[in-house]
Amino acid sequence: MMKKSELTGWKKETAEKLTAAYPGDERTARANEKGLAACGAVAFLYIVARLIYVGFHGELALPELVLLFIMFLVLGLVNRQNSVYELPRVLGKQLDPAPAAKGKRFMFYALNALLYSGSFAVADLIVDINHLKPMAVQIATDFAIGFATWFIVDVLYYEHKVKRYNGYMAKLEAEENDLS
Repeated sequence: MMKKSELTGWKKETAEKLTAAYPGDERTARANEKGLAACGAVAFLYIVARLIYVGFHGELALPELVLLFIMFLVLGLVNRQNSVYELPRVLGKQLDPAPAAKGKRFMFYALNALLYSGSFAVADLIVDINHLKPMAVQIATDFAIGFATWFIVDVLYYEHKVKRYNGYMAKLEAEENDLS
């Protein structure tokens, strides 16, 4: 977050006006941030519960899906604006950003896809989403499509995050070396 002293022009004037109109300290700001985060978590849980409820009744919850997408988009934009570049976690482990560890990262992506596709195949057996009659065909289809989809999504998403993290770290290192 930018400090008020780093602002220029109308941003500085607006920050000074808002600070004068709404005085507060860091403790109040942190409490408000925690409150907003809790509200966001409650909204997220409600949307997920609503998606599950509507899904079991065979309907499409398009407003909830759009709201969920907007929530993730806003969170990503706020993180990008504040230069928050964290290494992603897969299966509870933080990924190694080194280029030599790319094979190890791909193994984590494969394991993650294996878990997701297996759980979807089991859920489809219980709920019968696809309505395929031979059980072996149903399990094989769910597993193959789920594995391929999750693996591709994991590779694209997490490798992009690792690339951005490495780029940001290189930028910080270059700035530090320029100061020396």
